[in-house]
Amino acid sequence: MAKRIRKLKPTDLKDAALHYLGRYAASTTRLRQVITRRIGRSAKAHELDPQPLLEELERVIAMLTRTGLLNDASFAEARVRSLNRRGGSRRQISAKLAAAGVGRATTAEALAGMEEELPDAEFAAALAYAKRRRLGAFRATRDETPERRRKDLMAMARAGFALDLARRALNGAEES
Repeated sequence: MAKRIRKLKPTDLKDAALHYLGRYAASTTRLRQVITRRIGRSAKAHELDPQPLLEELERVIAMLTRTGLLNDASFAEARVRSLNRRGGSRRQISAKLAAAGVGRATTAEALAGMEEELPDAEFAAALAYAKRRRLGAFRATRDETPERRRKDLMAMARAGFALDLARRALNGAEES
């Protein structure tokens, strides 16, 4: 038995948006996508025009932005820090933020802010990535064959790290 789709009213949109933001950190674009999809399902199931609900959604998003509950800059800063700690390169972080709907300028600001706090953030991320993936010096059993080294460097390159940075991280050089 299929789940019955509720008929959305304009007053439901604020609650839906707040509920979503309570569960997930989201960019403005992502919140708009989620709620628009919900509006579309409801409108299709009840054969209604989705336009009034879409207009109300824009008012809800404007209100959430004004109150500070929806802020792409703070979302980007938090996401940049989190991805950097996990071992994300600048390229990878930029791509993930772009996929989340964060603008290039906002992404650049967040990355610059992280670089100010941690001057060698990219190297720290490369080390974290190598440790997490157990590459190079962080491998459980030492394997310094040229083939293994090449494969580790390729993994680091696919993750978006520059060659010299990848080499330093794979050597396990804690100092920069």
